[in-house]
Amino acid sequence: MSDPSHQREQAAAGLEQLASLVRAQAWRSDAGAALPPTQAQVLRMLAAAADGLRARQIAERLSVSPASLSDSLKAMEAKGWIRRRADTEDRRASIVRLSAAGRTQANRLKHPAHGLAALLQGLESDDVGALLRVSQLLIAQAQQQGLATGLRTCLGCRFFRPFASDDAAKPHFCAFIGAPFGDAELRIDCGEQSPAEDELLSANRERFRLPLPPQAETSGRRSTAIDRRPVPPTTL
Repeated sequence: MSDPSHQREQAAAGLEQLASLVRAQAWRSDAGAALPPTQAQVLRMLAAAADGLRARQIAERLSVSPASLSDSLKAMEAKGWIRRRADTEDRRASIVRLSAAGRTQANRLKHPAHGLAALLQGLESDDVGALLRVSQLLIAQAQQQGLATGLRTCLGCRFFRPFASDDAAKPHFCAFIGAPFGDAELRIDCGEQSPAEDELLSANRERFRLPLPPQAETSGRRSTAIDRRPVPPTTL
């Protein structure tokens, strides 16, 4: 039962079953019409971007091709959920923003009964924190393998300091806001995220994988020093 290969097979099977469940159910609106996952992701993304986003930015964050995204945007535009306006900084591009109808639809997606959120309602905070932690690691693996780009996680951010706090309940530190936080507060999509340079990213990944906070380690691993000093957010 403790065979690592068997454990990974079971974990992969569980993730694949959940992915199949999402695809089969497709996320539905209150009216019962099918809402493709890509359109739901775009709605959520634009709801958090007051000034809108370029189509290229949306495609990068979703790790989809511009052509594939174009079909989704056309469908959403036909539904009256988005509006496009010329980009004053780049005439070849346009800014995509939610319409009033699109924002209403995005607000409906925040309801806990929608999508995978419905499955999380029965989980304790510690379990949600564990899921967020594993999600950070899985996304990092996907990025290392070239399967995903543009995802704005804590682990991929230059402001993230894993296990840099003395507070056991809040072991991590965010240099952007200058405050410690715990696994349950990890973000998968953070609006303030700024990509970390390769050296810092590699060090953060190694430290974040530690089974225990460095100050509590008893396994003999060497602790990796992390500078928790604030990083000026001038490049955001």
